[in-house]
Amino acid sequence: MNNFKRSQEKSTLSNNVLTFIGSIGTFLIFALILFVVYLPQLADPADQAVIEKRQTDADSIRAAGAAKLEGYEVLNKEAAIVRIPIEEAKEFTLKAYQ
Repeated sequence: MNNFKRSQEKSTLSNNVLTFIGSIGTFLIFALILFVVYLPQLADPADQAVIEKRQTDADSIRAAGAAKLEGYEVLNKEAAIVRIPIEEAKEFTLKAYQ
């Protein structure tokens, strides 16, 4: 009976160790699959020339928008439609409502 108990303890210990190693292995395989398949891949960094061109385009668009808001322009001479600076338009609108 004593030998049976020792062999049972030995098999229980080896089963526990194998279960622990199998659990760690399963977790590592899952982490590897997650890393390879599901995590997003980093894109290549943009070329410096492309970044500078985008910045130049954005600056020119911003300047054109500011010029429209701050400048005078005749849009339709026959209909007497003109563009005036935004600040003056605000003042005229406030005066019209008072």
